[in-house]
Amino acid sequence: MTTGNGEDDTDRGLLRRRRWTGAALTVVATALALVHLAWPDLRIDSTTVALLVIAAVPWLGDLFHSIELPGGARLEYRRLEERIGAAEERATRLDQQVDGAAATARVALAVANSPDPDEDERDDGSRAVEALDRLVAEYAELRASMPSGPLRTARQERVFGEMLKVVPRVPGFDVDALLASGEPGERLAALARLYADPDPAKLERLVDAAVREELPFLTYWCANTVERLLSGTDADAVPAGLVRRLRSRLRELPAESDRARSLRRVLRRLGPPEDPGVIGGIPRR
Repeated sequence: MTTGNGEDDTDRGLLRRRRWTGAALTVVATALALVHLAWPDLRIDSTTVALLVIAAVPWLGDLFHSIELPGGARLEYRRLEERIGAAEERATRLDQQVDGAAATARVALAVANSPDPDEDERDDGSRAVEALDRLVAEYAELRASMPSGPLRTARQERVFGEMLKVVPRVPGFDVDALLASGEPGERLAALARLYADPDPAKLERLVDAAVREELPFLTYWCANTVERLLSGTDADAVPAGLVRRLRSRLRELPAESDRARSLRRVLRRLGPPEDPGVIGGIPRR
């Protein structure tokens, strides 16, 4: 992960690498000179020289654009590095697209497998409130009784799918209050409401929730819900401060986690990364 001043860290790392490269070249050249003085008759053929040059190429990329080998072959290291970087970026984009499609498919499956709410023309919303209370309690029970893992995640997604059907029927649903609730199941209900009925006016409150959230499952769905709200919003209209807060949050998450991938997918919608040494939110190695 990068630090808050990722660009400065990248520059310092590049400077250190150049210094070490220069020092290594000096040591190697001095050693070769001493060998030549000690054994002046020692012969080194052109093949050995070429292999030594190829071995040194990864360390010389900061100093040379290309090296011409005996026989006219040209080894362009920086161009190769750029191609590798482009391939990494394409792989990252594909990974994010697959993750987004998988999230949508899981939600659709959870909704399809959840029971339809009872219909009653005289229902004043009380049944929906009761159903939501049951789901909030069930979510708390799942977290308390099951260890973290794929099985618990699958059951949490089923609860989320049922919430998607229930929350539109709950009268006086207060998204702002539930997003700030100390009860995880109520925060999940707020995400379900915004996911089922996207309201771009709630984007700032949702980002607040995403930055505060510590539970992995809720952090993941915060990011997915932010993306859903952004689907009907011009990315240029999103305040820069919100984007910076999301980038800062991303740096706090494990780089290969589902929630980090989901948040990187959101940030790609909002523009290129601030640090040129980063691809899709992952430091370039």
